[in-house]
Amino acid sequence: MVTSVGVDISSESFVVCVIDSRSHRNEFDNTESGFTACHTWMQKQGIVASEALAVLEATGVYWEALALYLHQQGYRVSVVNPAQVKYFARSILQRGKSDPQDAELLARFAASMNPRVWEPPSAISEELQTLMRQRDAYVAMLTQERNRLHALKRSAHQSMRAITISEQTIRFLQQQVKELDESFKDTIGHDAHWQKLLSLLQSVPGIGLVTAAIFLTETRALSAFHSARQLTAYAGIAPVPYSSGTSVLRQPHISKIGNPRLRRAFYMAALSSIRFNPAIRSFYNRLSAKGKPKKVVIVAIARKLLVWSFAICKSQEPFNPQYALA
Repeated sequence: MVTSVGVDISSESFVVCVIDSRSHRNEFDNTESGFTACHTWMQKQGIVASEALAVLEATGVYWEALALYLHQQGYRVSVVNPAQVKYFARSILQRGKSDPQDAELLARFAASMNPRVWEPPSAISEELQTLMRQRDAYVAMLTQERNRLHALKRSAHQSMRAITISEQTIRFLQQQVKELDESFKDTIGHDAHWQKLLSLLQSVPGIGLVTAAIFLTETRALSAFHSARQLTAYAGIAPVPYSSGTSVLRQPHISKIGNPRLRRAFYMAALSSIRFNPAIRSFYNRLSAKGKPKKVVIVAIARKLLVWSFAICKSQEPFNPQYALA
C-alpha cells in the first residue's frame, strides 16, 4: 500500500502530512537540516521511502531543493500544478485554508489522483531554462522601458534628465539580453544532443533561434512527452469543445491551461511562418478561404508548428518541405 505524503512549503518552513492507516503532521525548517529532520521523522513513523508518494505544489522555487532531497532519499515525488489542487479542494468541498490543512489536502490528492512521478531535470536543462527565462524577463522590461521613453518624448513638458536615464536603461537591458544570448549559445555548445536539436528545429522556416530555444528549454528537450497531443495540451493550444445536450453549443476554443511561454513563442512563430514558410502560407490560405477567423487560423498554425517540432526532434530529421506540403 502506497503511503501518501502531502507537503505544503513556503520560503522559511514546510508542513508535512502523512496518511497511511492514520494521519500524522509535523513542521520543519526549509533548510538542509530541516530536510534531514523530516526524513528522520518519517522513518520513525514507519514509512518506507520507496513505498511513499510525496506531493508538492509547483509554486515559485521553494519546493525545488526539498523535492530533489526526497528524490535522492528514494521517495517517489510528484510536483503538481496548483490549479489541479485548487479544483480538487473544491471537489471535496474543503472549507478554510491553513498550512496544515493544505498539507493534508495534498496528501489526500496523492491518495486519490495518483499523480505522475517527477524526475529532476539535468544540470544543462536547468541552466538553459534559467538563462532563457531571464532573457524573457529582460525582453519584457525592455518593451516597458521603450514604451516609457516613447511617452516621455511626447510629453508636453519633456524632462531631458528622465529621457536620458530611460535611454541608458534601454542600452543596459539590450546589453544584458545580448550577454544572455551568448551565455545560452556557449552553454548549449557543450552538449551535442541539445545542439543538434536546436539546429534541427531551425530547419523549419519561421522558427528561429529564440523560438527553438524556448521550445527545448520549456519542454526539457521533450524528455517527458510521448505524443504531440501531450505537447499541444501542455502548451495550452489544444482545442476544447463546449457543448451540452442540444441547447448549449458554442464554438471550440483553446484551453490556455498550459505553458504561457511556449504558447506565446509559437504564436509569434506562426505569424512569421505565414510570410516565410510556403507550406504554412498554403495552409493559411486554405483555412482563410473557408472563412475561418484570422486568430483561429494563427492558432491552428501554431499548433501545426508544435506538432512539426515534436516530429523533428523525435525523428532526428530536419524539416522536409515536400512532406509538409503533401
